[in-house]
Amino acid sequence: MAKFKKQNNKKEQGKKDSEIEILRLASDGSGVGYIDGKATFVPGLLPGEQGKVRIREAKKNFQRAEIISISRFSADRQPAPCSVYPQCGGCNLQHMTYKATLVWKKQWVIDSLQRIGGLKDANKKVQNVIGMQNPWRYRNKAVLHRDAGGRLGYYKEKSKDVVVFDDCLLLSEATNQRIKTLQRVLGDSCPEVKTVTFRENQAGKGMVIMHAEAESEQLEKKLQELKKEKEFSASDCILIITERDNYKFYERWGNLKFGVSPYAFLQVNTTQTAKLYGLVLEWTDLKGREEVWDLYCGIGTMTLMLAQKTGKAVGVEENPQAVVDAKENAKENKVDNVSFVQGRVEDRISALAGKPELVVTDPPRAGMDREALTQLLALGPARIIYVSCNPATLARDLKILTESGTYQVEKVQPVDMFAWSHHTESVCLLERT
Repeated sequence: MAKFKKQNNKKEQGKKDSEIEILRLASDGSGVGYIDGKATFVPGLLPGEQGKVRIREAKKNFQRAEIISISRFSADRQPAPCSVYPQCGGCNLQHMTYKATLVWKKQWVIDSLQRIGGLKDANKKVQNVIGMQNPWRYRNKAVLHRDAGGRLGYYKEKSKDVVVFDDCLLLSEATNQRIKTLQRVLGDSCPEVKTVTFRENQAGKGMVIMHAEAESEQLEKKLQELKKEKEFSASDCILIITERDNYKFYERWGNLKFGVSPYAFLQVNTTQTAKLYGLVLEWTDLKGREEVWDLYCGIGTMTLMLAQKTGKAVGVEENPQAVVDAKENAKENKVDNVSFVQGRVEDRISALAGKPELVVTDPPRAGMDREALTQLLALGPARIIYVSCNPATLARDLKILTESGTYQVEKVQPVDMFAWSHHTESVCLLERT
């Protein structure tokens, strides 16, 4: 079933419906066609499909529309397995085959690098997306919200309305069961709990964080009730109330063990993260004596892996708690050729001693700060490996790194970290010319 909901209110009845044929997919997953020469974006329609749509938002150079009906279907269309897919904002590509999503994700990376980054031969540099053998039950983290009645769910797309679900197919069965149990025990009580974060490591142990605006006797009572439930037993799950507790659970990558604080960043797809880390390590081409810097290093996962392959590794991270975790992780794993610096990357690069042969950078979706890029160019490492979760900001930053001719892009490898959504992770190798 297509991801759309037909509107029948009186305001909509007066609007004119139009026929459209979809030519391609925009990078947000919307189908793109033209009505009277104007680009029209239609969520839920696929390339090659024809249908009737209704304009919902008109701008000077483009417009957005909703599906009224589909008259010609694409061979790439499939029924969405999720029962709340038309309403939920968590996924937006379940109406197309997994194979087709990978094809389009590669194309979105190419388009961004060509259009924003000016990389004319991007189609030769970008490899086929590394997909998943089973693209379900992969998320190790979910942030759910409670509505006025205390019901848990995801936010509806572009809305604060809560979409309640029975079984999220992106989460493990154990996490889904924890959600149901917490919902049953809390009911509509404890309105101070607005959001709940569910995490799970590879061993299946959970961490559930109840974000409470304030604490109460009722919340404490419910907390004790939850701990009596099998899914929340001490051996199966760590249960935390915001700010009060700072327990950790542990994750393993290779022969390394990492302590994870409640708010520490980890990639949400454990299976694909292993592939991504392996790819980065393969591309480093380290001989064992070099100095390596890991920018935006988080709790030090990649930094410690790099340290095992080189003479010296330095991690830079803005989040103070993440740096505390990183230092503890280095100590726990007896890795002594690594150091961590707390602060913004753009403030720390120029103050660091040494000259790295390789820099690995994994910034947030906003990409790297312009000053950080300027300092990275001045530093001039032989190789840069850029890990990105946003093709647009990756392309913007690559343009800055390559426009002077100092660096050239050797290859780009997309990794499907976020199956059934339009988001794409990419790893890019740059070499100094």
